[in-house]
Amino acid sequence: MKNVLILLLALVTFASCKKDSEKGEVTPKDPATAVAGTYKLSSFAYEVNGKSVVTYKTLPVTQQGVTVSATAEMEKTSDGTVSLVLLLKATGEDDQQLDLGEYEVKANGANYGLFSDGGSQIAEIKAGKLVFEASGTSEDGSVEIRFEGKK
Repeated sequence: MKNVLILLLALVTFASCKKDSEKGEVTPKDPATAVAGTYKLSSFAYEVNGKSVVTYKTLPVTQQGVTVSATAEMEKTSDGTVSLVLLLKATGEDDQQLDLGEYEVKANGANYGLFSDGGSQIAEIKAGKLVFEASGTSEDGSVEIRFEGKK
């Protein structure tokens, strides 16, 4: 009986060991491949000259029978580079697309950053959560856009 218990214990121990191929996802060598995909936005803000034009602290949101939601689509354009497009949706309205341009992607351990042409970091991606914050100038003055989303 004692030998049977030892044999069962050995079998359970051996069976619970993971094979190398079962260790989970392989981390892509290219950061752009790792971050590419669709992120469902959980908040969104757009300001001009410090004044809120559109602010949604929570998305999706329904107000007066209109549901508003948004996604951010990151597509790999080359090794280390992604394009970023926002898609804003509101019930009964045409979808609005906002092309935010291309950004360099850099890895920092298991996290990633999006960097503008000038080298400034404008977004961070940790565990599939995207936090974006960028500002600049336009013909209307200073512009700031912020949003968060999850892959």
